[in-house]
Amino acid sequence: MSSVAPVASVVPQPLGGDKTIIVNLRRLTALRAIALSAYIGVSLWLADALSAGALVFVLLGVVTTLISGWRARGSVAVGRLEFFGHLLMDWLWLPPLLALSGGASNPFVIYLLVPLTIAAATQPRFFAWLMAAISIATYTALMAFFPGVDGGHSAHMGHGAGHGVGHDMAASQSGDFYRHLIGMWATFTFSAVLIAGFVNSMAEGLRSRDRHLHRLRQEQARRDQVLSLGTLAAGTAHELASPLQTIGLLVEELQAQQDLPEFVEEDLVLLQQQVNLCKQALEQLKSRARDPAGNEEYQSVAGFIDRSLERWQLLRPEARFQMQQSGPQQMRARLPLTLEQTLINVLNNALDASQASGSPEPVELKVAWGAEHLRIEVADNGQGFGADAEAENEQQSGGFGIGLILSKTTLAQLGGSLTLTARRDCPGTVATIELPLESDMAEVS
Repeated sequence: MSSVAPVASVVPQPLGGDKTIIVNLRRLTALRAIALSAYIGVSLWLADALSAGALVFVLLGVVTTLISGWRARGSVAVGRLEFFGHLLMDWLWLPPLLALSGGASNPFVIYLLVPLTIAAATQPRFFAWLMAAISIATYTALMAFFPGVDGGHSAHMGHGAGHGVGHDMAASQSGDFYRHLIGMWATFTFSAVLIAGFVNSMAEGLRSRDRHLHRLRQEQARRDQVLSLGTLAAGTAHELASPLQTIGLLVEELQAQQDLPEFVEEDLVLLQQQVNLCKQALEQLKSRARDPAGNEEYQSVAGFIDRSLERWQLLRPEARFQMQQSGPQQMRARLPLTLEQTLINVLNNALDASQASGSPEPVELKVAWGAEHLRIEVADNGQGFGADAEAENEQQSGGFGIGLILSKTTLAQLGGSLTLTARRDCPGTVATIELPLESDMAEVS
């Protein structure tokens, strides 16, 4: 649907990424660098040297850290899936490094919970549980194939402590120590399930709250904009009353003159109609100011639609439309005062869009109502805004014209909605008005 004038511009976000993911990736890079530095320092302190195999995977960890740090520069958007891929890079070097430096008895095995914690705090539930499954599977494999220690490291919890380890690692295979490792595995599994379940749920709750607050801020900004427009409209209406009265008197004086050409008389009649319409609009504005809730008596829905279209054609004599309507002709409903202007705003935008594209086709209307619901579809023949109309409608609300912004806000306050979608059969846009009704099924007198 075309817009008369854009009210606000929306800064496009990078496709598939945002600043939060960049910040999280930087934190992951820093955490990985700290963990590797600590591992190297403790290994050198306890064993004086790293084994050749362990050194290879330490270097691989350094490479993954550099890759994550390079992508965290922020020059290119990072998507959620890519961030999860950076988390998975820890599994390229961490499990084999643990296997070569103590296996399941290496205290550094607790780092297996770090990628899981980050995934639970930043990713959807599926990815959190996937990371939990990978963590538990990795720890279980270490328990099964590498339960002891090698590479010159000490056993866990004081078994074989000291700088020189020797062959005392055979004691780690004893029953008591293996039961200790089983307890560690059970604790690790419980922690992984707890993190994937509760931490992810709490993080999702916080994200949901942030989204709700963001929507509230958008709604408040829109209300402030509508309030400023309403104040401006009230002042303008007051200023227009006197000029309209003067124009009306001049038209009456001209019509009273004799021997006017026929085309002049026709123009004066049209001018008088337009002046009357302006006066009616000002009177409606005054009545809405006196009745902000917009309450009206029950009226015929079909009659309301006909009157609205008649007024629109008086405002836009060049307008052409085709209408399909379905609903009980005798049904009466309490219709808000603002609905007529909302419908006219949508019709004006549809007509403008069709005219801008040079299409001679009329505007198409589909009106359907029942005891509790009214639905109006207005389809234009303009250029539309692409196949992703619904997504653009959500992201580019700032591109609405003033009339459509007011209409959208008004309908939202009444429990209804105004949505824009692309036409499927031809170029153009469909504006859909939906509104709950308070109906009275008594026959129209």
